[in-house]
Amino acid sequence: MKLTEFDRWVGSHRLPDKFGYGKGWWDYVELLQRLSYKFGIDDVRVIGRYVIHTPPPEQKLPMPAVALVAPHVATAVRWDFGSMRQWPLEWTVSVRRRSPYRGPTFGLFDATFDLRSQPAEGFGPEWVFGPYREDQARFSCELEDEWDVAALLRLVLHEA
Repeated sequence: MKLTEFDRWVGSHRLPDKFGYGKGWWDYVELLQRLSYKFGIDDVRVIGRYVIHTPPPEQKLPMPAVALVAPHVATAVRWDFGSMRQWPLEWTVSVRRRSPYRGPTFGLFDATFDLRSQPAEGFGPEWVFGPYREDQARFSCELEDEWDVAALLRLVLHEA
């Protein structure tokens, strides 16, 4: 397993013990590391930061927005399990591909969702895209859980 920029960032930005929802932070870190390993992605980097407002007792939990970059596909992800998020859609993902993905989406996301119309803290403008219906090579979407994130990665990382 190759050490990524994200791994180095995690090592130098360890979450203080004062955060009651620190397990969520570590779950996110471990999931991103497992996904990068599973899909053979050696380029994982922090592209921004955002804050989650946790459920009571409320804390402001700092989180990294992360890009997983493969040769022809880059995906940006952020997970917000906080109290300000509209459950059940906790994941925001942006996809940038060399060629459009025209395969099945299996109802993983709303193809009309437009991230440009709402704030996406942690994603710079280079990671905020319109809906899949508008452009299948560059789109943003919201997903329900980590299983949907893994499924979407499996679909869009495949280059025919």
